[in-house]
Amino acid sequence: MADDQEKTEDATSKKISDARNEGNVPKSMEVSGALVLLFASIYLLFFSTFMFEEIQKMMLYIFSFIGRDLDDTAYVSLSYTIGMTVLYALAPLFILVVILALVSNLMQFGFVVTPLKIDFSKIDPISGMKNIFSLKKLLEALKLTIKLSIIIVVMVVIFALVWNDIIAMMDMGIGASMDLILKLTTYFVASILLIIVIFAIIDYLFTRHYYFEQLKMSKQEIKEEYKQMEGDPHVKGRIRAIQMKMSRQRMLKDVSNADVVITNPTHYAIALKYNKEEQNAPKIVGKGIDFLALKIKDIAREHKIPIIENPALARSLYDQVEIEQEIPSDFYKAIAEVFTYVYELNKKRR
Repeated sequence: MADDQEKTEDATSKKISDARNEGNVPKSMEVSGALVLLFASIYLLFFSTFMFEEIQKMMLYIFSFIGRDLDDTAYVSLSYTIGMTVLYALAPLFILVVILALVSNLMQFGFVVTPLKIDFSKIDPISGMKNIFSLKKLLEALKLTIKLSIIIVVMVVIFALVWNDIIAMMDMGIGASMDLILKLTTYFVASILLIIVIFAIIDYLFTRHYYFEQLKMSKQEIKEEYKQMEGDPHVKGRIRAIQMKMSRQRMLKDVSNADVVITNPTHYAIALKYNKEEQNAPKIVGKGIDFLALKIKDIAREHKIPIIENPALARSLYDQVEIEQEIPSDFYKAIAEVFTYVYELNKKRR
């Protein structure tokens, strides 16, 4: 019993789907941050000419007010121009960040829409303290500490490697100094981005592993889920028994309108009916073996339906033809002989 309660089984597709519907997905914030920083840095390095030109225009506009007395109208105009210029200049970067945030989520877990609901348990201070000191939060803090430590160590190493260049920059011209500063800045930014990307990959793998570990199920949970999806076997069996009983009652009612019953003579009973105006060939309205065959014969005797003994024909019809199905052409000759006998018998009775 203890083994059934241990969560040793991988989550079923239904468990994963239910978790997604509740908004529980394997999301790594490191991946989103790394993607945004990486492509935003690329944008600033290679595609930011427009932004800097707009900011330069804004600075020139601001400098034009130096030495002038500013009234309320000038202040409003200056504030409006600064705000709109900054918004216009940074709009491509803002749009890029939003797109990258969406793309990073789509890459990790696809498109998920969850219903908006308020969970008051999340504002419970006791639950909040438990979450702060949970294993996941401690791992997040440890991961952040390790990442910052590695970044600091790498920055120190790079400083040590380029220290002579920094000292030599004091004797360079402005142009050469700016080129060196840009070069060193590129080294620092590239190193930091590389560390962040590596941590993002590790965090992505860890997040998915931790997510599926949390969703693991016990054998008993899988059994219960199967019952919910497929229905309780006992209930299904009872429903099937009720359906079979109703079908049997319907069949026995149709037997009372049959034209002839062919028997084995004890184990099989086949009830046939033929309506020339509506049918191309006789059809089976009832069939059964053992107890049900006896019941069919009792109904036939009660309603004075002819009972014909033909073991081979009865067995073949039972095996090859279903209820409410017309007999195949292979049986036409044998059935014609039976119905001819039945018509002659009915004629003698009349």
